[in-house]
Amino acid sequence: MSGMEKLVIREGKKEDCTQIRGLIQELADYEKTPDGPKISADTLIQDGFGEKQFFHTFVAEIDSKLVGFSLYFYAYSTWEGRAVYMEDIYVQPDYRGKGIGTKLWKSVVGAGLAQGCTRCNFQVLNWNAPSIDYYKRQGATDISESEGWLAFRMTHDAMKAFVKKGESSSQ
Repeated sequence: MSGMEKLVIREGKKEDCTQIRGLIQELADYEKTPDGPKISADTLIQDGFGEKQFFHTFVAEIDSKLVGFSLYFYAYSTWEGRAVYMEDIYVQPDYRGKGIGTKLWKSVVGAGLAQGCTRCNFQVLNWNAPSIDYYKRQGATDISESEGWLAFRMTHDAMKAFVKKGESSSQ
């Protein structure tokens, strides 16, 4: 039996978090930001499997080894209602081109549809041409091109500074 015949796509569980954290680091290395991930496996356990669940995940497993994952959460559009946001999707290089990423993505989209979501949002780096082309072939739209949306982010420090602005008379 080939390794692909042993492939299982399933919902992640807290026992997977150490391996998921390793895959997150591999993704960061691929994205040329090796110092990017600041979270630990314990953070993943707390935030994904604790009292308040901030994310969900699917994993690709072959012989008890995780070879890929997708991490997502639910959001809301004031124009269209329920949405699913795919934060990350990653498949180890040796397992790419075998449909694993597609199965992980379909799992996220399927979970969103089951919850009544009207869209699946995600981001892709502008230099990742193979992924951009793939997503477009599957029906995804680059809304930075079609609608002019730009992605913004506030860091934790910027968030704290913003909330404090105007709180004292000296500001």
